[in-house]
Amino acid sequence: MVGNLGNLETFNVSFNFLKGPIPSSLGNLTKLSYLYLFQNNLSGLIPPSLGNLSSLRIMYLYMNELSGRIPNELGNLKSLERILVGHNRLVGSISASFGDLRKLRILDVHENLLSGSVPPEIGKLELLIQLALSHNGFSGQIPVSLGNLSKLEQFFVNDNLFNGFIPKELGNLSLLVELLLVTNRFNGPIPDSLGNLRNLEQFVLHDNRLSGYFPETISKCGKLRYLTLSNNSLVGRIPPSVCNLRSLEILDLGNNRFSGPLLQCLGNFSHKLKVLDLRSNRFHGNVPETFVKRNNNLESLNLNGNRLEGSIPTSLINCRNLEVLDLGNNMLTGKFPFWIDTLPELQVLVLRGNKLDGTLDGSTTRFPFPKLRIVDLSSNEFTGRLPSNYFENFIAMMAIDGRASGPHYMGGNLTMYQHTLELVVKGMRLELERILVVYTTVDLSVNKFEGEIPDTIGKLSSLRFLNLSHNGLTGEIPALVRNLTVLESLDLSSNKIVGRIPLQLTSLTFLAVVNFSQNRLRGAIPQGGQFNTFANASYQGNDGLCGFPLTNKCGDDEVRVSPTPEETDDSSFFNGFSWESVALGYGVGMLIGSGIGCLMFYSGRPRWVIRITEREQSRHQKKIKNESRDYGICGHKSF
Repeated sequence: MVGNLGNLETFNVSFNFLKGPIPSSLGNLTKLSYLYLFQNNLSGLIPPSLGNLSSLRIMYLYMNELSGRIPNELGNLKSLERILVGHNRLVGSISASFGDLRKLRILDVHENLLSGSVPPEIGKLELLIQLALSHNGFSGQIPVSLGNLSKLEQFFVNDNLFNGFIPKELGNLSLLVELLLVTNRFNGPIPDSLGNLRNLEQFVLHDNRLSGYFPETISKCGKLRYLTLSNNSLVGRIPPSVCNLRSLEILDLGNNRFSGPLLQCLGNFSHKLKVLDLRSNRFHGNVPETFVKRNNNLESLNLNGNRLEGSIPTSLINCRNLEVLDLGNNMLTGKFPFWIDTLPELQVLVLRGNKLDGTLDGSTTRFPFPKLRIVDLSSNEFTGRLPSNYFENFIAMMAIDGRASGPHYMGGNLTMYQHTLELVVKGMRLELERILVVYTTVDLSVNKFEGEIPDTIGKLSSLRFLNLSHNGLTGEIPALVRNLTVLESLDLSSNKIVGRIPLQLTSLTFLAVVNFSQNRLRGAIPQGGQFNTFANASYQGNDGLCGFPLTNKCGDDEVRVSPTPEETDDSSFFNGFSWESVALGYGVGMLIGSGIGCLMFYSGRPRWVIRITEREQSRHQKKIKNESRDYGICGHKSF
């Protein structure tokens, strides 16, 4: 068949779900200029015979299942302009013969299993506009010869094992628009020469081992949109010249060793700014008070883990697009800023680990926090009762997310940035590199809250993590907690909670961690469901509790197992009745029944009345027996 196609110039079978190897006979199509085999299920090796296609200009083999090495013979394709073999399973290294492809404009081998060093000969490709080596296992240093690629616009070497210094010669790439060096092992300082890249829009260096100071020359890159230097070891102060980057959309300097006061200009230097992430540094002073109302597009502000003082600035109310506000683990003081609950897009609010005080019941907003999914106010000095009005209005925590098309993360529209958040999940402190929208959390632990847990907590049907521990809460555990059907972690430890553990909590099938320790609970621990998996530590410090898994055994009449539907129905019927009303009703029934019995004995008929009376009497006795199992010893209903 190939013999009849000798004059073919274009061969395109992309998007056809083809399987099997690429036929080596394709190498006989000597007039072929365009070869498109991308997005199939092709496997096996790239045939060395493709090196015979002397007229080939474009080779698209990406998104298949090809394996083996990239043939050295491809270095013979002197007319080749584009070679894309990404998204395969290729191994080995890039041949130095690729340096002979002087017409090459795109070299894309990303997302394979390639390794070894990059041959310096690549620096001879003077027409190259895109070099994509990302998501492989390349190692060694970036060849300084790549500084000769004067027409290069996109340089992607992220997610490899490159090390050593970033070559200062990269500052010669005057047309460079995107520079992605993220997730490697680069060390040393960021070269000042990179400030020569006046067309640069993406400067992404996070997750390396870089040291030294913030490169002040970067402020000359006036077109810069994304600047991410997080997760390195950079030190010193942020120069004020950074506020000259008027086109900046993302400024991510988190998890370094930057110090000094925060620049006030960071609140208003770029109306395009969407992300300001300065977490886990050593900044001190006040949070910027200059967040402007006009053209404010800020979506995420993360200042967690610094040494910031003062109050939360009211100018944040101008950030109407704000989705994430994380000011946790600082030294902020003052009252809870109730105006925050008017922010219409806010989904994450973290104020943990500060010195905030006062109550949470002063809001006058009619529908506060309409989209809030995560609220962490733990480790402060808040007092008063729990915010029942907020629990009534956390709408985003009330509807079960029924989407089943895979995980959904916050900030899905952001490029070059992933929201990072530290949460206490199931008793462990975790840093989430991406925030799932289902991570609905309420953490009000380690404060000075008092009073009972409000029933309105039962409205948060999609809540997954609830932590109210280490407060002064009293009263009983609300039975309506059973409505939190996807709850995975419940921590009520170190309070003054009394009564029994509601039997209905055994219906929470997702519950993986509970902690009721250090309270004043009593009675039998419910048996059944997830409660059969919890250890002693979940109940310690409650002298009145008994039953598995504690060594303190209960009497036979105190063992409490999962309720049946019938028991639940009977319980709802008697809800709100005291023992006295039940006994009175039973006594009146017995008196009437005795009168009817005497009449039947005297008359001897009718028999059907006797049968009805017997059935009614038996049913009442059964109800009272069931009810006695559900009531506590003090006459309070156990839910």
